[in-house]
Amino acid sequence: MARTETPEVSKLTKWLWYTVIIGLIPIGLRFFISSFVQHIPSINCADFIAVGFVLHISIFNELEHMSGDQTWKTVSNVGSIVAIFFYGALTCLLLMMESGVESIDVEDLTNSSIILAACSFILCFVIFFRLSSKAKAEQQTEREAAC
Repeated sequence: MARTETPEVSKLTKWLWYTVIIGLIPIGLRFFISSFVQHIPSINCADFIAVGFVLHISIFNELEHMSGDQTWKTVSNVGSIVAIFFYGALTCLLLMMESGVESIDVEDLTNSSIILAACSFILCFVIFFRLSSKAKAEQQTEREAAC
């Protein structure tokens, strides 16, 4: 009986489903619930900060399994470390605001976390696109070598 080969799902597709979509669930649920409950804001900076942390931790995890091109790997890791530092700073500001510090503007903090999360998504998308392309090229090379 002939064996049918199922198409391989790319790293980028897996990342989009397992990390991005699942990471956006709290934002979507908050937005949905806020349309029914009056005192829940539809957007909260903590949700975007959490998504940013998740995106960059997924980069660290994926780059651990990457071989070759150490310079690119190092640059990607440094970019993620810098972003995680900014998310940590935003978290500190959020905690200060929640403890009663009045000099922190909620709207500015929320806008900053949204902008940083959007930039993180773009950076992580580029990294996973490259990783996905590299994995496809390696699979193609392995198939050609097997023939």
